[in-house]
Amino acid sequence: MLRAGSLTERVSILVPIVERDKFNYQNAVYVNQKTVWANITYQKGAQALTAGEVWMTKSVSVMMRNNDIVNDRCRLGWDGKTYRIESFNRSKADGSIAIVASVIDETNDVEEVG
Repeated sequence: MLRAGSLTERVSILVPIVERDKFNYQNAVYVNQKTVWANITYQKGAQALTAGEVWMTKSVSVMMRNNDIVNDRCRLGWDGKTYRIESFNRSKADGSIAIVASVIDETNDVEEVG
């Protein structure tokens, strides 16, 4: 639920642009479509089991105003990191989007669109 003054972080919504090379290989490049105000909360205690190893995932909960840009193929940029959207839920009652996202890299190499 959105509350006055709760959206305190700037989050970039990154949309995929799919290009094909001369060998018809598909390459997705994520570009910054829009930067919005959001509320970010770290998810605690998230663990994943990969190849027999337990490790902590870097997952966040994001709350922002509803918009037509965000979908399950988008990525989010925040705090110098890029996040993959794991799930999202639009609320028509208060006009918000609740997103759960996990970090996919430690760098942010996103192309800026004029």
